[in-house]
Amino acid sequence: MAMDIHQVLAIFMRRFRPGRMKRIRELFPELDVNCNVLDVGGTWGWWKMMGVGTPDITIVNIDRVHEQEVLDAGYKFSSANGCDLPYKDGQFELAFSNSVIEHVGGLKEQGLFAREMLRCGRKLYLQTPNKWFPIEPHLVAPFIHWLPEGIQSYLVRWLSVWGWVNRPTVAESREFIRSIRLMTLGELQAMFPGCSIEAERFFGLPKSYIVTRR
Repeated sequence: MAMDIHQVLAIFMRRFRPGRMKRIRELFPELDVNCNVLDVGGTWGWWKMMGVGTPDITIVNIDRVHEQEVLDAGYKFSSANGCDLPYKDGQFELAFSNSVIEHVGGLKEQGLFAREMLRCGRKLYLQTPNKWFPIEPHLVAPFIHWLPEGIQSYLVRWLSVWGWVNRPTVAESREFIRSIRLMTLGELQAMFPGCSIEAERFFGLPKSYIVTRR
């Protein structure tokens, strides 16, 4: 049976997920009491693995593909665009987003996403990969993401795990590449003024950044 790309990524996530979850619990111990959470672009499985005590979690996604799964798992669901959320200022104690802001569009859309996260949550947790880490986490390939789009579209088919698993056409490769815009530390600092930013490191290099407001 052919391996799905998500199975491949899961192998890598097993290395980082426990540490990330532990850090979230350290940063926000209130998750084990009565804390209402807005998870923008997330999944119910993350919270089940976390085993948090608070039941008041709203998961937001644009499409409704997994709506029933979210509801069956005991969480709330809302279909909305993360760049224009239908909530009041400070409505949630914690606005949470894990590896989503790099998928919302260009720099303008990322700025809107950041604004909405800061607006809707009194506290904030946001994680996103570092553009300058040598391995692109979605493609699972070294250095390719630093090249122009046209060159990437050809190379990813042969020089990335994503390409080996999916066997995409050049057009499919280009579409996938356009769905990702990795961010730099400077961009995050500009979009999240007054927030703390720490690096998740791998072999001493910042693999991704965690933005928090507590």
